[in-house]
Amino acid sequence: MAKVPGSWEKAEHLTGPWAGPSTQPAPRIVDDPDSLTPDELSIVSTEQFDRAFEEYRQWGPRASVPIEERWPAVIPDVDPSKYAALEAKCHEITRTVVRWDDDVKRGRLRNEDDVLKRMVAIRYPYLTPRHQISVRTYASFANR
Repeated sequence: MAKVPGSWEKAEHLTGPWAGPSTQPAPRIVDDPDSLTPDELSIVSTEQFDRAFEEYRQWGPRASVPIEERWPAVIPDVDPSKYAALEAKCHEITRTVVRWDDDVKRGRLRNEDDVLKRMVAIRYPYLTPRHQISVRTYASFANR
């Protein structure tokens, strides 16, 4: 009778973040939080981005509608050809803050003087205080 591979044998051939925890410590993403370079927003204006990010961050039934279908109602003054770059920017912000939060929780980044709050404010100066809080809250929830 042939041996049916178990979960460890199957996982042996996997690579990438889905392969499970690494035996090596993950490198720190940021060496000095205060030396971050501010991100420049060149796709749309700050006010347009604020409205777009607000819609992007929506939860509930509305979130099931693709963002490209929701944005025309909230940012009618933005050319739809910019939507892909705008969505990529929203994803980048969210993913980056989730990684930073994970670094803080795992001790790879020292949590002194609310370092995550400082990092978000320095890196993404165009985010309103409300959006800075919402993205940090989401990161904390995602890394529970």
